[in-house]
Amino acid sequence: MSAAVCVTPSPWAMFPFSHPHSFQKILILLDTSTILNCRVVCTDWRDWFTASKTIWSSVSSRMVARVLRRKIRTELEQVWDIRLDFLLEMVDECWTEEQEMTMAIRIERATKQPIWCEFDDTLKVISQLHQAFYRGLMASPCVGPVCIFLRSKVAHPSVLKVMGETLARHLNCVIIDERDKEASVVRQCLLRAMISCQQAPRWVFKDMDLGWLGDQEEEENVQQHQPEPEDCNDNQISDEPEELTPSKFSFSYILSSIFKLVSGLFSPLTLWRMLTTSQSVVVPVTTLEGDEEDEEEEKSSLYSTAPPPAHDLFPTVLELLDCDSPWLKNMLIKKAGIDKILVVPKFEEVTKHLEDLGAEFTVAGLDMSGTVCQLDCGALAREEGAVVGYID
Repeated sequence: MSAAVCVTPSPWAMFPFSHPHSFQKILILLDTSTILNCRVVCTDWRDWFTASKTIWSSVSSRMVARVLRRKIRTELEQVWDIRLDFLLEMVDECWTEEQEMTMAIRIERATKQPIWCEFDDTLKVISQLHQAFYRGLMASPCVGPVCIFLRSKVAHPSVLKVMGETLARHLNCVIIDERDKEASVVRQCLLRAMISCQQAPRWVFKDMDLGWLGDQEEEENVQQHQPEPEDCNDNQISDEPEELTPSKFSFSYILSSIFKLVSGLFSPLTLWRMLTTSQSVVVPVTTLEGDEEDEEEEKSSLYSTAPPPAHDLFPTVLELLDCDSPWLKNMLIKKAGIDKILVVPKFEEVTKHLEDLGAEFTVAGLDMSGTVCQLDCGALAREEGAVVGYID
């Protein structure tokens, strides 16, 4: 006889519920990755994190206090101040627990990432525009260059080179409030950039009142409040021709039904299924209602996993890019199409997977000489068993 094993639950399993204030104080002292690891200790701790609505707001404020104490070299202070002001402005826009968690992770990551200085001429222009804002000549401070707020998730040199050339036109962008289009100081900077022999920044105008999380919130609202299709009126006349269906009592309908039944019974696929099921035992698969509910809660929770990749073999620039703001990410999607550009470090590997590439993608990679090449999959032509395309 087999004896039943009785497992005594650990008293620490209910610690978040028995001592919530102490548990939350401990969590605030930890880094974000350790906090997320605490969630997977046991199901009780996971349930506490799911039910908690204030933990990440406390962690976010703690991360802000830490980032303000970071010491930066003098020559990099301007770059760090631009990014820090940008992150703090996004913190003020957060109003959900998911946004608080995202900003806490992003701020902590910013304190560990290296800082470098690029586009010195653009930084001088930004400094002049900031001084004009402080003098009351502009409605809002400008933001840029965009490269300050972008990082690559992969540090491989080939990936960095491909992503750098793909985003080269947009790394030097400066974002200005739409209300400052006619400001004299902005127009002067535009004229100086046009006649300058240096690399001029690209100007992007934005409604600063919408914030840097505005596009993300608008997309979510559009999806949630998408109008349902109206029911068609019975008296409404459709432009499409109506398909004539045979009557169920007609001779042709009865004859076609008998033919479909006989052909279905004696088809090779049906016979193969009958043979295999007679030799094997079918075990019905049942799912517990509690497991289905847990999966639904996990998908709707703020701890849900990332969406599936756009392509099974190669990542897109969007998936490899770490962007500080959803608005900047959407801007790069619209202007550069980073969600449809596949990164292949060794470009010759593309020839092995041409059949798996959709027409909506563009492949970017390095050839044998180290030059960045691009291939538009939509322009590929298949002739006599061969695939012909143009490499840029």
